[in-house]
Amino acid sequence: MEHGRALTRHFIATTTIFMDPVFTAIFVGMANRVLAKHQPDLFQIEGRRVVVEVSDLGKSLRIIIRRGRIAPTQVGPVDLRIAGTARDFCRLALRFDDPDTLFFARRLVLEGETSIGLHLKNILDSIDLDWLAPVGYLPAPLGPQIRQTIDRAIRRTHADRRLHDMLDRVLQP
Repeated sequence: MEHGRALTRHFIATTTIFMDPVFTAIFVGMANRVLAKHQPDLFQIEGRRVVVEVSDLGKSLRIIIRRGRIAPTQVGPVDLRIAGTARDFCRLALRFDDPDTLFFARRLVLEGETSIGLHLKNILDSIDLDWLAPVGYLPAPLGPQIRQTIDRAIRRTHADRRLHDMLDRVLQP
């Protein structure tokens, strides 16, 4: 089980890194690339402020919806607070659990204008997440070649299924 604890610590460390301003900027930039197709949906919640709190780490990420994009912010009242543990946010990001399950189990807390949370949930549900997409943003020919190599290796070794099974065991609620 020591390997599982080490992996959990890795996820917690990764979550902590995203709270650092430099990595927050990188995260926001990549998130905006993924959300680019959903700008009209984001315009519907223009000017809204959301804070995502990772309760067991004492860290938070504050964003504002501006011109159909998300942007980091440090000031002002928030319209919606989303709180949960690093483990639950990891399970959510990897789609091992859906937000409704975590919410009704009281493992994900939404406070404030929950209609904003529902709107964001619907946007995120409509996205086919591709965790390797950022590799494709590297300059050609490097990015596409790396992506193709990783895709072939995953298909050949069934690594995606194995990784999913391993993460599901490690991140059990």
